[in-house]
Amino acid sequence: MDQHQAPLLDALKALERRPIHGFGAPGHHQGQAVPKEAKALLGARLFAADVITPKGLDDRTEGAHVLQRAHEIAAEAWQADFCRFVTGGSTQSLHTALAAVAGPGDTVLFAANVHKAERAHALAAGLDAAIVPVLVDPHWDVEHGVTPAALADALDAHPQAKAFVVVSPTYYGVTSDIAALADLCHARGIPLICDAAWGGAFAFCEALPHDPLTKGADIAVYSIHKTMGALTQGSAILAKTGHVDLQRLWMAYELFQTTSPSVPILASLDAVRRDHALHGETLWQSVIDRALALRGQLAAIDGLRVFGEGDLPADSQLDPTKVLIDVSGWTVSGYALDDWLVQHHRVSVGLSDARHLLAVLAPGTPARDVRALVKALRDAAQQIAAGTSGLPPLPSSLPRIDTLSVTMRHDPAAALFGPAESVPIEAAAGHIAAEMIAPAPPGVPRLVPGQLIEPAHVAWLIANRDAGAFFLDPIDPNQRRLRVVAAPG
Repeated sequence: MDQHQAPLLDALKALERRPIHGFGAPGHHQGQAVPKEAKALLGARLFAADVITPKGLDDRTEGAHVLQRAHEIAAEAWQADFCRFVTGGSTQSLHTALAAVAGPGDTVLFAANVHKAERAHALAAGLDAAIVPVLVDPHWDVEHGVTPAALADALDAHPQAKAFVVVSPTYYGVTSDIAALADLCHARGIPLICDAAWGGAFAFCEALPHDPLTKGADIAVYSIHKTMGALTQGSAILAKTGHVDLQRLWMAYELFQTTSPSVPILASLDAVRRDHALHGETLWQSVIDRALALRGQLAAIDGLRVFGEGDLPADSQLDPTKVLIDVSGWTVSGYALDDWLVQHHRVSVGLSDARHLLAVLAPGTPARDVRALVKALRDAAQQIAAGTSGLPPLPSSLPRIDTLSVTMRHDPAAALFGPAESVPIEAAAGHIAAEMIAPAPPGVPRLVPGQLIEPAHVAWLIANRDAGAFFLDPIDPNQRRLRVVAAPG
């Protein structure tokens, strides 16, 4: 297929040339009813492009197959047999992928660092989520991927498993050995689903890590908006034939996708696919060069460490455009430093936690932003050394991520929907969680409904909360109490 084509963009251009006198949705009718302030801020052409797919982008029966052709071209671009663009983010894509391989009561193996999206689907769909441990780097206090040995043990312990979900690359840009993991899954006749939200561009640049589909993954989910340039919520599901029923995947997609998907998001996905298929090497080589220069400049700042190739676990690769910075040498919290950078320099990083900052570079990252980050961190270094930064000290006792474990003691759905009570976090040990606690980013659940809350969870949550963590969607927005299963009687 011709990767120069962009069917969605072409259809929008045709619609702009010959507008429709419409009497259906959307009610703003290509911007006619949009408040002036919104139109001035967002642009009139955005609303002109905000049409629905039938009787807008295409005819009543979608007879021109505009969206279908865009999917087919994208599938070829990623060397896949199936593609669907998704406008509900990779959360929706992951729900779709899981629905295609497992149903209520089925067991699915999840890497311990999967996003809350996977755990939420398991909860809603009644899946039995069996956790596969991930490598934890004790020197960096970050989670990496799954080793083949860990997966083999999990497959032996759960021979009934219907699929395995791995996160590769991680939020920090570290991949797993997808080829080895896929071989283990395929030997058992089950698919490997790769949550590759941060790796959508890998297929288009040789200097980036290997794309998971080229290494045996059966389904890959990409957040095209995260790094490749699509509008927010733009995601894609790609799949290969063999271990996945593509017809069932298609049906699952239709089950979860809205009947009124955002055409601007869809068009941005189409445009980004074309740009990467034609110019991916050039686009990303310049990003990699900029990231390498940033790494060198940050490593020269006293007290900072920058994660690099020498820190990788065996049989993994590093996306060099994810720049992980250890700030614990400054004895300040990464959360507080993140806020300080925004307040004093208008610099915002992709992730902060108690010990780290993560800078994510992409084709849209200008040189001036990189210079601003370096300048801001140099200023922070000087002010921290002089005692004038105003930053609070890092808590003296900060538990590490490898102290946490997952022990399920209650049916997750019964825990979520059954009788519950609220207890102070300090008194939560020994209780069963009745809500999901997923500090964000990266949005990895540390507690899920039905899980035993252990003293290590309490210590970790309190220390990170006090250091500035943000618990995503807790019942108590003050982060002082946890929802737990009510005591009998």
